[in-house]
Amino acid sequence: MRHLQRLEKPQKLATNEVAWTEKFIESGKDRPSNTQYGHKEIREALGNTSYYKCFYSEVKFADLSEAQVDHYIEVIEDKTRAFDWENLYLSHKDSNMGKPSNVTLPNSNCLNPFVDQDTEIESNLHFEDEMIFGLTEKGTSTIQKYKLNKDIYNTLRVRELKKFYQIASEIAFRGIELDDELKKTLTSFANPDRPFSLMFKKVLAKNGLL
Repeated sequence: MRHLQRLEKPQKLATNEVAWTEKFIESGKDRPSNTQYGHKEIREALGNTSYYKCFYSEVKFADLSEAQVDHYIEVIEDKTRAFDWENLYLSHKDSNMGKPSNVTLPNSNCLNPFVDQDTEIESNLHFEDEMIFGLTEKGTSTIQKYKLNKDIYNTLRVRELKKFYQIASEIAFRGIELDDELKKTLTSFANPDRPFSLMFKKVLAKNGLL
């Protein structure tokens, strides 16, 4: 997870939010249509917000069809927020499906990428290789809420770590001096557009590269 700044509301939502909300509430249905809140234009705006990554796990989406649009405040809690731009989050299916409800595990107990700055997020979450741990109760709750320690995420983190350590090992094997260009290559893994960039910030800091 990294701190995010929400972009401007997409025009599709700005145009239809009020009408969609009224129609949904009048319908008496429990869930709104995901063809509306998950419209391509809305997904695109959410993807641009997070560099096409899951807001929670930092999994990078090859295609936004892989992503799910999550309601941060669940619709069952507040139907008026079904199409609220501030309430729509982009999520990997393994963070969204089967997520503990806000009754079971309140959002307020967890980190929020739009509220918490990177320094706050880093002080709550820690990595040992590909494994993620909570440094605080809030960190542990965040991992539990969004299932950040699932095997699929560990596997994907290992894949990215291998890329990083392959470059680092090649530098060490050849006895190449770590100049600014090579350091830039390694530190680029922590850029916010890269998958699991928080993990790499921790790795780089641990090795004195940040």
